[in-house]
Formats: sequence, structure tokens, C-alpha cells
Amino acid sequence: MEIEINGYSGYTITPKGNVVSYRQTKRKFLKPQKATQSKQGYYQIRLFNKDNPKGKLYYIHRLVWETFKGEIPTGYEIDHKDSNTFNNTIENLQVLTHRENNHKHSIKRWGWSIREHRDEMIKDYELFGNYQKVAHKWKVSYNSIYRVITNTTQKIINGKYTLIRYDKNINDKFSKNV
Repeated sequence: MEIEINGYSGYTITPKGNVVSYRQTKRKFLKPQKATQSKQGYYQIRLFNKDNPKGKLYYIHRLVWETFKGEIPTGYEIDHKDSNTFNNTIENLQVLTHRENNHKHSIKRWGWSIREHRDEMIKDYELFGNYQKVAHKWKVSYNSIYRVITNTTQKIINGKYTLIRYDKNINDKFSKNV
């Protein structure tokens, strides 16, 4: 089943993530390109229409989701369930918050999530007396330890990185009121 891509007549997309062009005389499967600006290795495709005669690049996983599931809610990201960025089938895609996506990939990359060990890090902080020594013990950055213990995270607000409270339910002597 192919569905026309919204705003791009002559282009369709399949649930498997194949983009097809009917702009020429023959049906043509377009070859996805690895996005050079993407560290995650996402694949993209260039689509043309009267508003974009030179073409516009789109991530294939986002095109698949928007075509078959609808708009991506604000504050959410499209995640590849199997972490294979070439596998853009609709069954392999899910919508997650940025926090959920980071948590999933932290566990995949290191086998653990730093925030799950907050209580242990607080004990180490009380023992060692500074964030640097705790960071050295856990083999993570000073900033990561600081943000976990103080229950903060960074968010871009008005174009600037701002510290905000990570979990509003945690209210202890280590949490910063930001």
C-alpha cells in the first residue's frame, strides 16, 4: 500500500519506508541517503515541488510516521525500536519524549541509566565531599553527576540552555529549586 506524501504530488511512501517517485514516465524507487548532519545515522530523501524547486530534505522515519500515523506531537521524537536507523518500517517506529528516548539509548549504550543510581551517587557525594570524585568513581562527566544529584536537566528556552528541575516529585536537600 502506497500513500501520497502530503504536499508532494507524484511521490508516495510505503509502510516499509520506501519512497516512490511517479514524476517521470516510470515508477522509480528513490535511494535514501545517510544524513551527513545526523550523528545518529538517520536516512533522508530529497523531495521536489513547486514551492521547493531545488528540493527539500526529509528524514524518512518522520515521513513514514507523519504519513501513516499523523502529526508528531510537540515535544516528542520518533524512535526506531530496534535502534536500526535504516529500518524505517512503520512497525519499527514509536513516538517517545526526549527523556524516554535518551533513557532508552543510555541503557543500550552503557547497560545502565545514570539517573537510576541517584541514591548511590548521593551517598558517594556525602562520602567524598565533591562532584569531581563521584564523577571519577562512576566514570561519567562532572556535569552529569551534578545534574543527577541536584535533580536538574538542561532545556533550551528562548535559545539558551537553562537548568530546570528533572523530576518535580523529588524534593530533597540535594534538589535545586530552579
